[in-house]
Amino acid sequence: FAIICLFHHWATFAYGNNPIMSIFLHESITRQFPNINEDQRKAISEIDGPLLIIAGPGSGKTFVLVLRALNILLAGKCQPKEMVLCTFTEKAAFEIRDRIQQAARAIGYTDDLSQLHVSTIHGLSNAYISRYRLHTGWGNNAEVLDELTQSLFLFENFDEIVGPIPENEKIFGHWSTRWTAINGLLEFFNKITEELVSPQALIDGSDPFLNQIGAAYLRYEQKLHELNRLDFAHQQKLFLDLLNNPAISPKIQAETRYVMVDEYQDTNFIQEQLILRLAAPQNNLCVVGDDDQSLYRFRGATVRNILEFGDHFNPCPQVWLNTNYRSHKTIISAYNRFMAGCDWSNPNGRTPFRYAKTIQPDPLTEHPDYPSVFQIWGADAQDEAKRLADLVAFLKRSDVIQDYNQVAILLRSVKESHSGPYIHALKQQGIPVFAPRARTYFNNVEVRLIVACFAVLFGWYQNNRGSLQGHGLTDLADYVDESFKVMVQQGISYQHPLAQYLQTRVKEFSALQPGQNLDEHLADYFYHMLAYAPFTDLLTDENSARNLATFSQLLAIFQHYYHYSVITHKNQGFIRLHFLTVFCASCSWVASTSTKTRTCHFLPAM
Repeated sequence: FAIICLFHHWATFAYGNNPIMSIFLHESITRQFPNINEDQRKAISEIDGPLLIIAGPGSGKTFVLVLRALNILLAGKCQPKEMVLCTFTEKAAFEIRDRIQQAARAIGYTDDLSQLHVSTIHGLSNAYISRYRLHTGWGNNAEVLDELTQSLFLFENFDEIVGPIPENEKIFGHWSTRWTAINGLLEFFNKITEELVSPQALIDGSDPFLNQIGAAYLRYEQKLHELNRLDFAHQQKLFLDLLNNPAISPKIQAETRYVMVDEYQDTNFIQEQLILRLAAPQNNLCVVGDDDQSLYRFRGATVRNILEFGDHFNPCPQVWLNTNYRSHKTIISAYNRFMAGCDWSNPNGRTPFRYAKTIQPDPLTEHPDYPSVFQIWGADAQDEAKRLADLVAFLKRSDVIQDYNQVAILLRSVKESHSGPYIHALKQQGIPVFAPRARTYFNNVEVRLIVACFAVLFGWYQNNRGSLQGHGLTDLADYVDESFKVMVQQGISYQHPLAQYLQTRVKEFSALQPGQNLDEHLADYFYHMLAYAPFTDLLTDENSARNLATFSQLLAIFQHYYHYSVITHKNQGFIRLHFLTVFCASCSWVASTSTKTRTCHFLPAM
C-alpha cells in the first residue's frame, strides 16, 4: 500500500492533477529489452491520454511504437482489436505489424494480434467506409481511383465537369491543353477536399478563376457519386463524415480505445481532423514524428499538425527522443549546427516553426576518427562530378563501403540537366548508377521503344496520326514520331525479329471478324515484346528494367479502369484510338518510386 501511495504521489508531482495519465511499464519488456534509454522508457510507459513524441533521426521511433503498443496490451487497457496504429505507407504498416509479432513472441505475449488495426490512414478510412457504406450515400463496391485513374476519370468526363470552353481560349483562362488542365484541376480538387474548403464559398467569392474552380468541383463530386467512384481525398472525407455523424461516431469511438500515428509531420488537415475525432472522447492518442523531417508538403502535408498538436489538449505531455543511434557524432554535430543556423521563431508570436532540440550521438558507441563530413568543389559541374566519382571509387577500393548501394547522392534536382554530369562521371569510373528520375519518364529510351512498338501494333499512321487536333495532341504525335526514330537508331529494321513479331500481330488485328477475339491482353503483347532485343539487353540495366516495370504497372491500371479483358473485334477500335492519346498523355507525369538496388543511388533533396 505504501508503494502504491508513493507512486501516486510521484505521478501527481510529475504531471499535476491530470487524472487520465497513467504510467506503467511491464516487467517482461524491461527484462527482454534492458537497453532502452530513459526517454524511450518514458514514451513506452506513458499510457493514457494524449502524448506527443518528437523522434529525431535514428532515435528508434518504430522500436518505441512497437513496445508501447505491447505495453498497453500487457497492462490490460484494451484488446488488440481496440487499438489503431496508422503509418504513412503500406510498407511501413507491414513492417510495424511484423515487428509487433516478433516482439510479442520475445516477451511471451500470446493473445491474438491478428485483429490489431495497423494500416495507412487511407486503408483505415476504407475499412470503416466498407462497414458503414449505407450511411455514406455511396453505393456498394465503389471503385477507388488512384492518381492515374483519377486523371482518366476527369478526361472521360471533362466536358461535363469543366463545361464549354470558347474556341481559342484557355481553359478557365489558365490552361492551354486538356491534359495540363486536368493536372491543374486535380491539384485544386484534392486540395479543396483535403483542406475542407467550401466550394460554395469559392463560387460566391470575388475571384472569377476560383468561381469556376468551385463550380467545376461540385460537378466533379456529383459525377463521382453518379458513377460510384471515390478518389483518395474523398475516401478520407467520407470517413470524417462518419466520425461526425452522431448516430455512427459513438460506435466507432467505443471500439477504438487507443490510437497511435507514425510520421505525424506528414499528415494533412483532413487527416488531423479524423484522427482527433477517432481518438475522442478518451483522447488516448499518441502521435510520433519529427518536424525536421517533414518531406511531403508538395502532397498537402502540413508541419503545423505536429507543431500545434499540444494546442488541442490541456495538458499534453511530450517526450523527446534525441539520441541518434545511426549516425557518426560528427554528422550529428553538423546537423545541429545547420539547424541552429536558421531563425525558427514565428513573427506573429505564435507557435515557433520548429521544436528547439539538439540531437545527441549514442554515448555507448565508439565513433572512429575519420572525415565523415567534408566538402568537394570543382572548377565547374563536370570537374565537381569527377571529384565526387573519384571519392566513391576510393571508398569502394578501400573497403570503407562493401557495395555501391551504400552510397546515396542527394541533389537539388535529379533532372538530367543537373544530374547528368554526376551520372556520366560515375559511369566513367565503372560505377553502376540508379537514377530513375533523372529523365522525364517518357523520354527514356526503353519507354520510347515500347510506345513505338504499341504504335506499330495499333496502326499509328493508318488510324491515329492524321486525326489528332489541338496543341497537346500534336505534341503527343511528335513524341510518337520521335519514338519511331529511336526504334530505327536501335537497329530495328523491317527484318528485325521484333519488327517481324509486330507485323504478325498487326495481321491478326486486321483479320478479326465480328464476334471474334485474340485471347490476348495488352499486357500479353508487352511481355512478348520484352522477349526480343533490344529489350533483352535493356532489362540488364536496373534503371531501364525499373522503367519497364513501371510501364507494366501503368498498363495494368489502364486495363482495369476500362475493364478490358482480351482484344476483341468490338473493342480494338477503342483501344487503338485511346491507348496513345489517353494512356501516354495521362501517364506522362507519373513519378517513379524508389527501389532497393545494388548501385549508387541518386535521391532528390527535399
